[in-house]
Parts: sequence; structure tokens; C-alpha cells
Amino acid sequence: MNEKRTDEAQSPHDVFLEGIENLIQIQDLLLVKLLITNFPVIEIEYGSPQALAAIKEIETSFESLNSVAYVARVSQVLFELRARDSSNQLGFIRQVKSIVNDVNSSKRYRFLLEVSLGAVVTDHKANLSAKDWDARLNLALMKSTRTGRPEIADVKVATSEQVRHELSRLGPGSPPPAGMHWVFQPINYVATGEVFGYEALCRWDSPTIGSVSPEIFIQIAEDLNLVQIIDFWTLKAVESSYAELLSNGGQAISINISAQTLGNDHEFFTAVDLLLPKIKEAHFSLIFELTETSVIENQIDLSLGLIGLRKRGAKIAIDDFGTGKTSLSIISSLPTDFVKLDGSLLEVERPDLSRGLLELGVKFAELVGAEVIVEKVETQEDLELARQVGAKYAQGWLFGQPVDLSTPTPTQI
Repeated sequence: MNEKRTDEAQSPHDVFLEGIENLIQIQDLLLVKLLITNFPVIEIEYGSPQALAAIKEIETSFESLNSVAYVARVSQVLFELRARDSSNQLGFIRQVKSIVNDVNSSKRYRFLLEVSLGAVVTDHKANLSAKDWDARLNLALMKSTRTGRPEIADVKVATSEQVRHELSRLGPGSPPPAGMHWVFQPINYVATGEVFGYEALCRWDSPTIGSVSPEIFIQIAEDLNLVQIIDFWTLKAVESSYAELLSNGGQAISINISAQTLGNDHEFFTAVDLLLPKIKEAHFSLIFELTETSVIENQIDLSLGLIGLRKRGAKIAIDDFGTGKTSLSIISSLPTDFVKLDGSLLEVERPDLSRGLLELGVKFAELVGAEVIVEKVETQEDLELARQVGAKYAQGWLFGQPVDLSTPTPTQI
């Protein structure tokens, strides 16, 4: 039998939290929230009785599941469940989802229920309250609403939701969030090891969130259509740092740029127009690396943006080549000065295969008239392999960690 609410003065959610609080110190718990996301549409098109009947059928099925220790319908469209066993997370989630699928496939209703599903597994060794775990569960449910698939809350999910909240408050004119700064990783000549240039890398050590991986905050910034603001800040960081980098022996500096920025941000190009004359006067090259994380929807706009940068005197690099994110036909149609071979090509288990893949990348670069930079060169063996395949440049920790110039906060847009 599933647990029932005994105190009618308590809300179902309060009972849910109370049950968690009584157990989280002695055992791990698997908690799930399920939200019917399209209820308002169904209610309008088919009427409340039909919508509520379908949801009631789901509730009855949940209550009959032996794997459910507690279930409550805390609103018309929201269920909270606690599993009897926390060890089989995916199995329990599949059971919950299958109940919704059974209702949808029964053809008893003229509509399909759409749901979001968030889950979390508590840790009895952690010093967290029931409300803390409930907050994580809510984050997973929120993410599921966006992704359309079940989400299990973990540290990454919690961090992502905090980052999304922080970035969503930004807009044109905003300064960078506290703790966001820029470092510069050397790019070296393969033949001599001397510095050729630097890549500007955005880092974020948030005082409230902690250290946030660029893979997380850049992707979220793209989702929120805010990555062009980060690109602008990076450009301003370069403006305040290139003179010192030049004194350290650099001849070029590269900046990651999103396809969103290339297609949409005239403010960015205005800033480029102001910076490039200063850089060229110092006999410094500005390289823009096209990131492949954003979806490139309009190849014409992308090509025009890159051609525009080239006409201004900048150079273009294709980043992460070899990861399979972008087709060769697309890359070959873009103006390209550098091809950056992804460091994963150095990590292939078979040395002969690793070498062969690098040679293919070098050959492709030759065909499009570009020079090669091998990324993630961390050992002398990596450097020797880059030399053997004919790469001109190498980038990686073999030459030192990124340089932190304690870049002043970039000016506002």
C-alpha cells in the first residue's frame, strides 16, 4: 500500500516534505515530480472534464504501483512521488513515463498528454534538508520542461540552472557577472617552441555558484541568445591586454566567436572596426575562431560575416576540427586562414590511426589554403607527432598554462 496523508490540515506537498525529512538521514531516496505541461490547451480545446479524467486515470495508476512508496497530486497538473527503491532510477522513471504513455495510446481521449519529469536521488550522508532536495528536484523539472526529456538532478543540473538564472538577468549595457575574467593561452611554433600568439579564453569563478565550466555557460548563453554579449566582452578584454601580450612575444591573438554574433550583432562589428586599426598598427594579427556549439541556420549570413571580418583585416580559424560537428562541405565553403585540429585526435588509442587522422586534417587545411594548429599538445610525444604531420603551430599545456593578466573588467556595451 502506498502511504496516505493522515493530517488533513497539511497540504500534500507538506506531507511529501515531511516524509522526506524523516528519512533522508537514514537512507537514500528517489524522488520524482511529474507535470502535465499542456493541460491549459487541452482544457480549452476539449473541456475540463475530459482533461481531468485523463489525469485522474494517471493518478490511480500511480497509486497502484508497488514501486511507489508515496504519491500525491499537489495540484491539478503536478504529481510528487517517492520510490520504494532508490537504486534503479532509470527503471522507476520508465515506469512513471509508461503510465502516461499507456493513457495516450489507449485512444480513450482525443488528445495526448505532454509531461515534464524531474528526479533526484538524495544522499543520506549529505547535510541537506528536505527543502534543499526539493529545490534540486524543482530544478530538474524546470530543465525537463525545456529539454522535453526526463532529467535527473545532479550537481551539473543544479549549476546549469543557477547559471541560467544569473545570465538571464543580463542585457545590452550589462557588465560581466562577478568573477568572469579572461586568460590567454599561448600558441607556439612547432619547429622552435617560440610564441606565435595567444587565444583569449573566458573563465568564470562566480562568488555564488563557484567555478563554472565554459562548456556550461557558453551553451546556456547561446540558448538565451546572449552569447554575443560575452563575445563583445572578450573583444574588450583583448583591447585592454594586447599591448602586454605583444611585449611577451606574441604576434597574434585569437578570439572565439559565435555564429549568433556573426549573424546578428552590428555592435560587435563596430567594436571590431575600432580595435583593428590599433592592433594592425602594433603589427599584431586578430584571429576569430568560429565555434561550433551554436546551430548555424543561415550559411549565407555566416559567410558574409566572416568575409566582412576578413575585409577588415582579421583572420579566420575553424575550431575543433575533427570532432564531426560540422560537415567538410560547410567548412570548405568558409573563408579560412587556420584549421585547429581538435586535441581528441591525439588521444586515439592506436598511434597509427591518430597520425592518420591528423594527416587528413593537415591535407584538408592545405586544400583550403589554411595553416594548421594542433590543440591539446601536452607532451613531447604530442609535439613530435604534430611536427611529423607537418603542422606549423601547436597549442597546449606543454608550453605552459594560460596567462592571467588580471584583466580589468571590460567596459559596458
